[in-house]
Amino acid sequence: MPNPKDEANLIAESLFDEFGTGGISAHGDIPFIDGRDAVLEMKESGYPNWKQVEWAGHHIKYLVQKNCSEGLCGAIVPYNLRSKHFVKGEYVWDARFKGHESNRVPLSAVTDYDSITRRNGGIGVFIVDALWAHDLNGDFRRWHEEQKGAPSRYSIIREREGRPEHPRKSAYAFGKIIAYFFAYNNLQNGVRDGWLQNNWQIDMRNAGGESRTAKYLLKVDKVPRDYLIYAKNFNEEPDDFAEDYPEFV
Repeated sequence: MPNPKDEANLIAESLFDEFGTGGISAHGDIPFIDGRDAVLEMKESGYPNWKQVEWAGHHIKYLVQKNCSEGLCGAIVPYNLRSKHFVKGEYVWDARFKGHESNRVPLSAVTDYDSITRRNGGIGVFIVDALWAHDLNGDFRRWHEEQKGAPSRYSIIREREGRPEHPRKSAYAFGKIIAYFFAYNNLQNGVRDGWLQNNWQIDMRNAGGESRTAKYLLKVDKVPRDYLIYAKNFNEEPDDFAEDYPEFV
């Protein structure tokens, strides 16, 4: 039976040939994923979250499900929990987008993670440390809204309240992938020790006015190294990656 590290390697390798260079092209030929192509691919495939402002994070989930389905011969398959999109082999895996300069990664609802870890012996968390280009002139945002056919309720309320539109990502690339594996008691320890927050976004509201569900927030720079099971360089400088993750070179 594969262990979590084995499955992490399978999932990462299914993405590497198309989206990684190992850093050998870090000075110019990084395989960026265009936002228009990604949104249209999700839309035409019936993937439900192509309309989201943070489309890149959803596209990573889409790619993980797609590549596992097409390339791993049923060993790891999509596992959807309501509107949440995971994959499942011997273990359940969540894929998350992290900005290259950020150390905070929102995860799923606390109740979902707690349930998954209890029923499956833990959960693996893939974090794609990504590079991206911003839509500075608003062309991508306008195109994205046109694809939806009408502004979202959130956009209407934001404009009515005079809140500015944050620049959207117009393209992204995989920098590196790191993977953690947490059992239920690890999550509780993380909250106690401060590297995991279990009340993120409860002071926020959805467009309809209702309070948002509490989510876990992972503080990547604070997670003990014991939980790190895998890392792979996709498009970072090899020397930088080797300095940060020597055991995975």
